Amino acid sequence: MTTSGQEKLAENLRSTTISRVQSGPVCAKGSPFVRLEQASRKVLCAPVKPEDRTVFNGLAAVQFGMVRVLVPQEYQYSDTAESSKSNIKGLQPLLLVESKPSTTSSPTSFNNYNDSSGAAPVISKPSSNPDVSESNVVSLLSRQHIAQHYPDIFPQNVNVPLPLVSLPPPSARLETTAQLAYCNSLLHPHLSSSLESARASALDPAQRTSVDAILLDDDEKAQIRWLVIRVVEEFVADGLKTSDKIAEVILLGSFLGQETYRRLLNSFIAEFETTTLLDIDLLQGLVHLVQCAQPDYLLPDDLIRILVVLRARLQETHQQSTTHSYYLTLAISCLLDVMVEGKVQELNRVVNHEPLSALLSQLVNVSDPYLKHQAAYALQALRHVPNDETRRQFMLRHAGNITMGLLGAASVCKLDISGFTEGAGEAVKTVEEVVEVGAKMLGGVQSIRESGQDIFASVKGGVLSGGSLLWYAALREAQDYVCNGRLADFNRLIFEAPCRRDVEFQWGVCKLLGEIAVDSQWEVATRQQAVDLLAALYRDDAIRTSNDEVDSWILQIFRKLVALSDLSLSDYALSVLQSLEKGGSATTQGLYRDIMAGPLSPYPIKASLPVLSTSPLLARVLAIPDVEYDIHTLKHQRMNSHTRSLYIPPQAKPSLKSDETTLFPLMEKVLEFVESHQQVMLLLGDSGAGKSTFSQKLEHTLWTSYKPYGPIPLYINLPTIDNPTQDLIGKELYHQNFSEEQIQELKLHRQFILICDGYDESQLKTNLHTSNAFNQPDQWKVKMVVSCRSQYLGQDYRSRFQPRPTNHYAHATSDLLLEAVIAPFTKVQVEQYVDQYVGELSADDNVHAQPIWTKDEYMERLTKIPKMMELVSNPFLLTLSLEALPEVIGSKKEFSTIRITRVQLYDGFVKRWLEVNKRRLEGSTLSESERSEFDMILDDDFLHHGIKFQKDLAAAIFKEQKGQPIVSYTHLRDNKSWKSSFFSPDAHTKVLRECSTVARSGRHFRFIHRSLLEYFYSRTVYDPLDYDPDASSYDCSVPADPKTQLSQRNFVGEPSVLQFLAERTETDLLFKKQLLAVIEDSKVDEQGGQAGSNAISILVKAETRFNGANLSGIRIPGADLRGGSFDSADLEGADLSGANLSKAWLRQANLNRTRMTGVQFGELPYLRMEKEVLDCVFSYDGELLAVSINETGIDIFSTASWTRIASHPGANVIAISPTTRELAKSRHKSNVVEVGDILTGELRLVLSGHSDEVTSIAFSPDGSLIATASKDTTLQVWSTSSGESLHTLNGHSESVNRVAFSPTGSQLVSCSEDKTLRTWSPQTGELVTVFNGHKRGIVSVSYSPDGRKLASGASNGGIGFWDAETGENTHGFVGHADAVEGLAYSPNGHQLASCGSSGTICLWDPQNGELLNTLTGHLFRVTSVDFSPAGDYIVSSSWDWTVRLWKAGEGESSPDGFSESDTDGWGCVALSLPDGKYIVTGNTDGAICIWETLSGNSIITMTSSTDMIQAVRFSPCGKRVASVSGHDVQLWCAQTGECLRIFKGHTSYGLTVAFSPSGHQLVSGGQDLTLRTWDVETGEPKFILEGHTDAIMEVVYSPSGHQIASCGDDGTARLWNAETGDLLFTMEHPEGLTQAIYSVDGQELVSISPGDGILRYWDPKSGQPIVRQEEIYLNITCCCFSPDGNLIASGDRDGLFRLWDRSTGAFERVFQSMIGLTLEIQWRQDSEGMHNLATIDMGSVRVWKLIEKETGGYSLLLLWSSGRKELSLEDANICGESEGSGAVGLSPNDLELMKQRGAITELKVMDEPADNPAHEE
Repeated sequence: MTTSGQEKLAENLRSTTISRVQSGPVCAKGSPFVRLEQASRKVLCAPVKPEDRTVFNGLAAVQFGMVRVLVPQEYQYSDTAESSKSNIKGLQPLLLVESKPSTTSSPTSFNNYNDSSGAAPVISKPSSNPDVSESNVVSLLSRQHIAQHYPDIFPQNVNVPLPLVSLPPPSARLETTAQLAYCNSLLHPHLSSSLESARASALDPAQRTSVDAILLDDDEKAQIRWLVIRVVEEFVADGLKTSDKIAEVILLGSFLGQETYRRLLNSFIAEFETTTLLDIDLLQGLVHLVQCAQPDYLLPDDLIRILVVLRARLQETHQQSTTHSYYLTLAISCLLDVMVEGKVQELNRVVNHEPLSALLSQLVNVSDPYLKHQAAYALQALRHVPNDETRRQFMLRHAGNITMGLLGAASVCKLDISGFTEGAGEAVKTVEEVVEVGAKMLGGVQSIRESGQDIFASVKGGVLSGGSLLWYAALREAQDYVCNGRLADFNRLIFEAPCRRDVEFQWGVCKLLGEIAVDSQWEVATRQQAVDLLAALYRDDAIRTSNDEVDSWILQIFRKLVALSDLSLSDYALSVLQSLEKGGSATTQGLYRDIMAGPLSPYPIKASLPVLSTSPLLARVLAIPDVEYDIHTLKHQRMNSHTRSLYIPPQAKPSLKSDETTLFPLMEKVLEFVESHQQVMLLLGDSGAGKSTFSQKLEHTLWTSYKPYGPIPLYINLPTIDNPTQDLIGKELYHQNFSEEQIQELKLHRQFILICDGYDESQLKTNLHTSNAFNQPDQWKVKMVVSCRSQYLGQDYRSRFQPRPTNHYAHATSDLLLEAVIAPFTKVQVEQYVDQYVGELSADDNVHAQPIWTKDEYMERLTKIPKMMELVSNPFLLTLSLEALPEVIGSKKEFSTIRITRVQLYDGFVKRWLEVNKRRLEGSTLSESERSEFDMILDDDFLHHGIKFQKDLAAAIFKEQKGQPIVSYTHLRDNKSWKSSFFSPDAHTKVLRECSTVARSGRHFRFIHRSLLEYFYSRTVYDPLDYDPDASSYDCSVPADPKTQLSQRNFVGEPSVLQFLAERTETDLLFKKQLLAVIEDSKVDEQGGQAGSNAISILVKAETRFNGANLSGIRIPGADLRGGSFDSADLEGADLSGANLSKAWLRQANLNRTRMTGVQFGELPYLRMEKEVLDCVFSYDGELLAVSINETGIDIFSTASWTRIASHPGANVIAISPTTRELAKSRHKSNVVEVGDILTGELRLVLSGHSDEVTSIAFSPDGSLIATASKDTTLQVWSTSSGESLHTLNGHSESVNRVAFSPTGSQLVSCSEDKTLRTWSPQTGELVTVFNGHKRGIVSVSYSPDGRKLASGASNGGIGFWDAETGENTHGFVGHADAVEGLAYSPNGHQLASCGSSGTICLWDPQNGELLNTLTGHLFRVTSVDFSPAGDYIVSSSWDWTVRLWKAGEGESSPDGFSESDTDGWGCVALSLPDGKYIVTGNTDGAICIWETLSGNSIITMTSSTDMIQAVRFSPCGKRVASVSGHDVQLWCAQTGECLRIFKGHTSYGLTVAFSPSGHQLVSGGQDLTLRTWDVETGEPKFILEGHTDAIMEVVYSPSGHQIASCGDDGTARLWNAETGDLLFTMEHPEGLTQAIYSVDGQELVSISPGDGILRYWDPKSGQPIVRQEEIYLNITCCCFSPDGNLIASGDRDGLFRLWDRSTGAFERVFQSMIGLTLEIQWRQDSEGMHNLATIDMGSVRVWKLIEKETGGYSLLLLWSSGRKELSLEDANICGESEGSGAVGLSPNDLELMKQRGAITELKVMDEPADNPAHEE
């Protein structure tokens, strides 16, 4: 460029800068950074002499460099990086092209040049003129005397040379890895279009045909992918990695999948780390593999790991072998190039950067020129790699160099700098305001006023000293040009680059030209042009600065080219080399002669792997046994075996306890699982839920979408596999006729989707995933779906299915397991199934298979028969029902009166099945022997023989195979065994088997559904056909004796068999009598324990009541008596050892001398405190429990005996040290924390610093810190050694409620009334993260055991789950109706316990937020919950004055037991008038049920809505029922269940209703604060009575009907005129009321306030209180007058039922009994004078018989109950009156529990006799 050109360019620069200044600064206005930039601009635009302009521009450039360093990155323009990007990432283009660029290249500029080590990013936006910007001032002004004309040897850009591979014809096998690599590259869509077109243009028609065949054939593509993976696997597994194998596998490296690439990379790294001698080929392969990595394949740790090992090798060898040092340095250079491209960030300067820099700096000074220049290149690459040093740290280290460079300029240059003074002076002043380093740097600038120098030399010597140099970036750009065929641009760069005269740049350019010339893939003309350009560089000193080393390097390149075997190039190179001999000066000619006479360079021009001549790895892979054909065969076999059957896509839910709102399509979820990182999916469901059907459909779906070499679906019926815990897949494949070699090949190299059906049927307890070592190294690669019946699993079943992680970095095991529970069919699904069923039968040609009813007729019966829709929500029962209903229903038309049980459906199904198959055989072609046998069976009794065959088979399976359902039979092997009786080919057996419900698959036989096996086995105990006089097989001489079968097996472990037998007792009274007889026989039969246990378990399952029964002496060890009713039963001397008594009703039972060793009550004793319990905490070792009692003190309990061992003065907040037995506590409303010994109470520290009450205390995991939270909105962190306050944490705006340390102690979390969670660093006190999301104050928080998650509980009942690091809210839900008082994770993290003000404890799955179980027992607010350190106990505290202990896991109800979701939740009750013959109850789910009072039989069920029934009442005539649900009052017919009328008008929920004595009117009240009266006949409203100020809880008519009494939460009882609606009186109470009742004569009104539990009496005529001191008693919750009015029955909070006699005017208690918490009592006397009472508690209704004894006094006998079950031991007699009497074998815990539950307290307990025969049995 000419001088005039420079001046013009500078002028453009100044004008652009002035425009930029006017347009405003890039930083915040007025900041020091802005003023620094503006000062620099003034320097640039200063009016100076033309001859001084170069210096001033240089100084401005220096200042702009300072701005880039000093200005924080957030102030810099963000769009800078968007301009003119180079293909070399992390480096920006360096060439400013004056001539018009070619069409294949894009303009480049200096604007984006960015390096964090030495040159900071540009502060300004890119200029519109790419040649003019502040950031390229240095490069522009450093171009001195650029030639206007340069050798244009590469005239144009060319296509990149591609290796041509000869492909085999379509369908032929690939023979070489080169072919494989080429074909694999075709499968990757990320290839650029230009590369695609280049490939296409190089193909001949035959090759194009082969390519198209690959691209259009999915099987071909799958095979190519598989071959690539296998070649890599072969290489990884090969212990001897030779050069040819390395070259072969590297050929595939560019187009590998990420998983395969990383496996190959790790193999190279590990090999290089472990080899002692340097393997150059291995090193080259590693480098090539890194260079060809796709985006995101490389991790920063990979590159750093490689860099570290290369540096270590270089350190070892650089003083020993220059050859090895050269190759290592070359490898490091390539690696650093990759790191510069943005694939690594923040290299540690001290650990990684500086040691390598020092080593390379040594090599730069070696004598070997090749190693020296390669080291210089590597050093510059290293300086371009980002490290963790800040820009300011860099400038501080190099400020001295910059200043010295400027001072050097000042000492040499003598310039007129008057125009510079203002700008420089202002710059100095500004920099001083920013940082001290700026003053250092610009201090040198001031001295330039007196001197001058070549300013660029100063910059180069100062600013760039120790930093990154421009020639490296230029070489990277040149490499990019060559790689992309942009040779014309490369040509131009060589002669125009600002650094073109730099020796390192020249060396690198020559190397690139030599690589082009030596590479035979380039066109010959292009290679010869590279030779010409090398010669031009050698000849022309005007183009570059002459340098002997560069000249020598050029000549060495020529010598190597001449030595090539390719004559087209070697001859040409020789001729050019000879032409250079006489050129140049004498010195040059002398150098030429020396080089030509000297040794040839030992280093190649282009380091590369050897040319691949063979493909040993591919050859090995091609020799592998071909399994794909056999897999294809398996696919067709499995697809063909999939019989078309009725199928409705099932819905599922996440867990057993989840509700319908969580349903999802099961197939979609499973297919998502297959694509996820999870490894096991557990598929649960009840028997008949459709697990097997779905599993087979899943297999069919996966086979349909199967692609060759993809994951292989494999369905395994687990019971068919011998010992599936070992080699499960291998055994199944062997059965499918795969060879051992094929199985081994599949094991090592293929992935399976394993569908394991029937885990429960195999009776497994083992984790199949773990025992088979799935997904472990060199084991089967598996995604596993396992089906299992819900009833089969215990409490902690997840451990049986959780996979083991494959490595330390894998996902947590809980995250690898997914659950799905098949949901019952909805009505819509049932209708779809019925439609398919009818349609399929209608299409059948068999006239006997035609449907009996239409779809609508089926649906009519299914919906109208009570509870039928509930039954057929089970798919298998639906199938049975469609077959059996016509037989079961017969000609009945009144569907609402039909009662159908499951066992009836099976009876009907089996009968129809045998009938249909009998007709089939009648029309079939049978052999002569078969026809003869068939006719004989028909003549005798076909039904009898068909059922007997299946009964006998079921009995044999349970006896011989312990219930395992699949029988394997081959005649040659098994014809002498028990199996031949059922599966031999003889005619009789074959005919019976052919018509049975037994299916065959190969040599495996089984019932078509496991439930049929259990059904037929239940018929071996009792078969109604044996007692049917109409059956031809009936034999009255055969005595019925189920005792034999009952003695052979424990049915408690077979819940489905138990259920069938229990249902049989409901339909067959004879069987019930037989069972009772078996129980009675056990009293005298010492061997009758097993039969007795089974018999009573069946009856209890059938809800047979044993109230008042004489069961003394019965032997029922191990019986399942859960939920059984034994009120007042005589069990004296009975053997109950091992019996399950969970939730059994044993009130007033006589248990004297009863054997009770090992009984299970399902509960633990609670700890009774003196007042409300505020908190309870386990010690770190679980041996102690600290309990905080409201305003009383702290009690310390030993968990070994649950006895109190220490007590301390009162404290509300407590915490126990995790390392020592120290207790931290804070008293009520205190702002001080005391720390002392947990047992002695001796104080060691007093922590004072808060200004308000302390709300929470937490110890750090190592015990060194204490964190406290306070109402003063702060937290404090204290030292436990000194008591010093280390940090005060401010940030919350309201009271801080809870504080907790993370498990590692590195984090602290707090929650507050300000609705936020905050995490803090306890070491620094700094705030880390703020969590927002809760809508109410947060009262509880807990870390997960791994510290990755947080759970929080809010005052509105919300529970949130958060990522502890990011603050992200992962999921949340409403967990309680009110405040979540406490949260605690189980030690294994699988459960989260929460407690609330409602008195419940909930257990959740923290992964998905699903409710696992609800623990009930507390009466009032639960204040805290915690797991023991071992995870075996849960402890909770409550305002009910108790601490309750729960055995972790035992609280969960198994699906066949009693859970809150599958039992009735009765909320209200009423007895019919006048005689109490019927009872009506209202349920929480909207159901209303009418029962017979004495029998407890359900008469009719009505459903109003899904809203809870709040109140029910009979009309005075007993023919109608009124109910309240939602806002409405409903009127029902008590005989038919028909809804007669709905009364609408309330604007909020109704709560109470009452009939007038005449039955003509109704009155209702509720939350809208109004009473409304209605005409019963017309439904018209009469009065709206207003006056209450809170919800109305009770309303009642006076006996005369003239008054209405109401009471409510506003603390008033009000009397109204029923005729006018006028308010008569208001009676004030101190607390809200729940009940008001009239005496029988109407002369008194009694009101109850549960807040104080006091009965108050009022005169309804005056509204005044009737004061009777003896009539006031505490804790009463409800009461009721006797029909004659002489007695009052009351219930109280403590569960006591009392009778009070008021006939004499006094108020005397005449009877009391413990019956549990009672909320309502109804009392009626029937026509025979029997007194019946009905009570309601929390979800249960109970009906009692009150008996007046002849000797005086009363007794209370439970008749029946329905609803929630609970354990009752009140007044149970377990004490003896004489020596040797009393209950036997009770544990101390059981004794304490029985005492707490009201059993007789003076116990005489004997040890279990050692020689007791029953016990031994």
